[in-house]
Amino acid sequence: MDGLWVLGAYLLGALSFGQVVGRLRGVDLAERDTPGASGAFRQLGAGWGLAVALGDILKGALAAYMSTFTQASWGLPLVGAAVVAGHNWPVFFGFRGGGGIAPTLGFFVFLYPALVLPAVGLGLGVAGLYWLLYWRNHPQSWYPIPVGAMAGYLYALWALWPTGAGFWALLLVTLLVAVRGLRIARKL
Repeated sequence: MDGLWVLGAYLLGALSFGQVVGRLRGVDLAERDTPGASGAFRQLGAGWGLAVALGDILKGALAAYMSTFTQASWGLPLVGAAVVAGHNWPVFFGFRGGGGIAPTLGFFVFLYPALVLPAVGLGLGVAGLYWLLYWRNHPQSWYPIPVGAMAGYLYALWALWPTGAGFWALLLVTLLVAVRGLRIARKL
């Protein structure tokens, strides 16, 4: 039964709101960009980017809720990894997905809000400083949000270290986001 929750989380993650919004607007986001929130922001504007981000965060939160029904000790880590893997490599959209930051945020804010909100603050602060001190003069470099997210992920891993399943879930998700991020960066 736990395997069905993992499969359900992957399929939920594979519902790419960026792809759906892009197609409704007549744009294939994955053709020129990542079809997640940041790609929607760059290609369709701030309003659409925010809408896609909220959808992706909500699917992460729904997957976290689903993980509460798993019985196995590996249920939480695999459900978290599955929703992010579905987002990054969606079966419904030719395995061309987003970077995984928004569903990660939804998943872990649902489970560990007191821990994740400081990580989000740290990540946004680092992204802002990176933008201010480096990126606006070197816009061909990595985008500010993934750079800030790295700081947030590292802080959250450190803060979750003693919690067992939560740590392993975040470690798996971090690895998936890193793999996807490196593949995206190679296209720069």
